[in-house]
Parts: sequence; C-alpha cells; structure tokens
Amino acid sequence: MLRKFIARCLFISVGLILSAESFAQDRISLADAIQQTMTEMQALWREEACEGILVKKKGYPLASIACSGNFDKKKRAQFLDVLFRHNFSLEKESYKLYPQNGTYLYKAYLGRKVVYFKLYVRDAVDLWPKTPVSGKEVALYVQNVRSVKDIVRWRTLGVPLTFGVTLGRSDTAEILQTLREYGEELWLAIPLEDASVKITDGNLLTIADALDTDRLADYLSALDDVEGFTGVSPLYCSLFCKHVPALRSLLTALREKNEGAGTLLLDTSTVEGSSFYDTGRIMDFRTYRAFLSQENTCSALRSFLSLNENNVSRIISVDAADLQAFECVAETKRSNAESLDFVRVSQMSPTSPFR
Repeated sequence: MLRKFIARCLFISVGLILSAESFAQDRISLADAIQQTMTEMQALWREEACEGILVKKKGYPLASIACSGNFDKKKRAQFLDVLFRHNFSLEKESYKLYPQNGTYLYKAYLGRKVVYFKLYVRDAVDLWPKTPVSGKEVALYVQNVRSVKDIVRWRTLGVPLTFGVTLGRSDTAEILQTLREYGEELWLAIPLEDASVKITDGNLLTIADALDTDRLADYLSALDDVEGFTGVSPLYCSLFCKHVPALRSLLTALREKNEGAGTLLLDTSTVEGSSFYDTGRIMDFRTYRAFLSQENTCSALRSFLSLNENNVSRIISVDAADLQAFECVAETKRSNAESLDFVRVSQMSPTSPFR
C-alpha cells in the first residue's frame, strides 16, 4: 500500500510539473505569437512610424500599436492579413474616427484564447472607412513665402496653416529651418516656367531644364539637406503646367528626393489647360486642388460660409504677401469661431466633399 501511495504521489507530482511546464510553454508561445504579429503589423508603415506595447485588458492580452500615417482600405486589408497569417481569427472590429486620427479595436482568438489588438492612427490623410468632416472646414495654403516675417505674421492668426516655401531663393534653407523649429509641415512652392512672370530672387524651372536629368538635379540640389517634405505646389507655370513630360520628370525627381515618403500635391494653378492635377493623379500621388476662382480670399471665404450644405471642405490658396487676405481671415475667424474649422491641407481626406 505504501509503495502504491508513493508511486501515485510521484505520478501526480510529475503530472503537475509537466502541466506547469506545458502551461508556461503555452504562455510563452502565445506571447511570441502576439509579439511577432505586432512586429509585422508595425512594418506596414514606414520605419519608426509606429510604437507598440503588450499589456492586459480585463485579464486578456492587449497589443496596443500607435502609428503615424494613413489607414486606408488597402492598409486595413494588409493589417488583417497579418492577423490571419498568424492563425488569429477575428470576432469583432470597432472604431472611432476623427478628422485626422482613428482608433481601431480588434477582438481576436488564437485557438481558444482571447487577444485584443488596438491600433491608434494619427496624422492621417485617409482613414478607413472614411475621414468624417464635421461642419465646414477650410485649409489655407499660404504660398510664395518669401521670408521668416511672412511665417510669423500668419502664425499670429492662431489657426492651423499650410505654408508653401518658394524653392530656389537665397533664403529658402533659412525659411525651411524656421518652419521645422516651429513644428510646421514643410511644403514647397516651386516656380515653374511662365509666359510672363519674372522673379528677382531665384529662378523659374524651365521645361528644358526639367527634361535634362543633370540640370534638374542641380535645380533640386537645394533639397539635399532637407529631411523630407510633406507636399508640393506649382508657382506660376502657365507654360510648364501644360507640358506633361516635364511635369512627369519633375514629380519623379521629387518623389526620389523625398526618399519614397508619401508626397502630397496641391494644384494651385489658375492656368486653363493645366495638367498638374491630372498628371499627379495618374502618377499615384495624393493630389488636391485649391479653390480656383477669380474672387479674392475674402469673397471665397464668405461664399463658402454661405453654402447651405453641411460637412464640406475647401482649400484656398493665398499669397503670403496679401495683407488684405490676412485681415479678412482674422475677421472671419473672430465672427465664425463656432461654424468654421481651419485645418492643414494634409488633414483633409480625398473622401471629403470639396466645394
């Protein structure tokens, strides 16, 4: 009897040890699976755009990932594909969307074990299923910035703005550095060959120079020390914007200069027959049009506010030296504080209704 009792105790002890080891191994395997899944999910965005942490939610593992960038239909499909390739099954997806940010929560199973994945997306141009617009919103593109004083003056308005720095001026590098110090996005307004415009500081990029690889590289060498830029717009360009080969050459070079980062294009051209917008779209750039009108900035703002439609957007381009436009924006902000939101161009989704 004693031998049987001892044997039984040994059997139970060994069983408990094996069960404990199996349980520990199971927990390690689950943690490894979650960690590998998180790593692959973060790799869907550019390097260093994401951070992740594994915590607990009501006793269940919660993988939290925060990324800077878009989460459109294609990116969501890639995100879910990573989940499924690691043998997770999806039970529920929920989300909350804001004009530039989104939070997505996924309840998944690995076998019988519940695991939550939470994704925070910030600084997004496009969100799945769409970026909502609430009320009326305007993006002011202050282009042809010629000095640091221009930036300081417009920033006193206290609203989000997008500045287009004129490329090729003697002080372009200084202005770009100031924008970076202020935490503003870097946008370039590129002076392109025009039938009548002459500029005193810098030079217009000609069609011939754009079609010559060496001369184009020399023209864009001012960007060699720029650590990436958000967007580009044409400045002047009555001739250049109608020349598709020159546009394609310039946009290709800018994409390479930006090292593959997503570059937004804003067509501010008032030239009839301009191909800037269409060429950018064909080349798969995220492309917008500024509001094109013979009206001045004040009239454009007032006509937009008078629209009967709700939840609409408009991008208005204004010259940095236009003091009348500055005063008008200041007055519009004061008198329409509750009905009009100012945002950056990069905050606008292509799914927004533009008017």
